[in-house]
Order: sequence, then structure tokens, then C-alpha cells
Amino acid sequence: METFHYTATADLPADEAFAFISDTPNLPRFLPQNLAEGWLRTDAASRQLAWGTESEGDDCGELRVIDRGPAQCEIAITLHTDRTDGNQVRAELAQAVAALTHQASADADEQREDQQAGWV
Repeated sequence: METFHYTATADLPADEAFAFISDTPNLPRFLPQNLAEGWLRTDAASRQLAWGTESEGDDCGELRVIDRGPAQCEIAITLHTDRTDGNQVRAELAQAVAALTHQASADADEQREDQQAGWV
């Protein structure tokens, strides 16, 4: 089994990023589709997720959101897989994290806008 690591910075508070990522309806956006028969552990205090399946050889991984300031965080993802197409796996990890950070930022902006009053 090979291990891949990917880290990216997001212009979003760590708590907001983790709240979005750990929200169950958002999970299929980046976790393997076969997780339906697997497990997921969420640790909100340390902003970490871990996932996998009960079957040997299936993908499993971890994701951490690290606070880097009031409006910035780092998303670190590790994937353990039997896949042999390393360049494709790396590209998919980068795309998944980019999509997550983009959507998390958009959702946070929308929530802040909804909380503002006084639009005429």
C-alpha cells in the first residue's frame, strides 16, 4: 500500500473549514465512494477526520485542518491506497482539496451574507 500526502493553504478560518469538511452531506465530495460500507472518525477538538473500510486493501486516509491565523488554515490530507497511478492520485488529491476549500469559502461567505441585515 502506498501513502500519498498533500497539503494546501486556504484563506478561511480553520474552524469554518473543518465545520464544512466534517459535515456529513459534504463528505462524498472528497471521500472514496465505497465509504458507505466503511467507517469515519471525527475529532472536532483536533480538527481531524479519519476514514476507511472494513475490507483489506481499500483506500483509507486522514485529513487535518491546521489553524494558520484568524483567516487562514492549512488542509493536510494523507491517503493510503493500493493504486499504482501515483501521478493521477496526486492530481486527484490536489483537485479534491482545491474543490473543498473553494466550496467551504463560498459557503462561509454565503452564511456571513445571510447574517447581515439592512440590505435595501
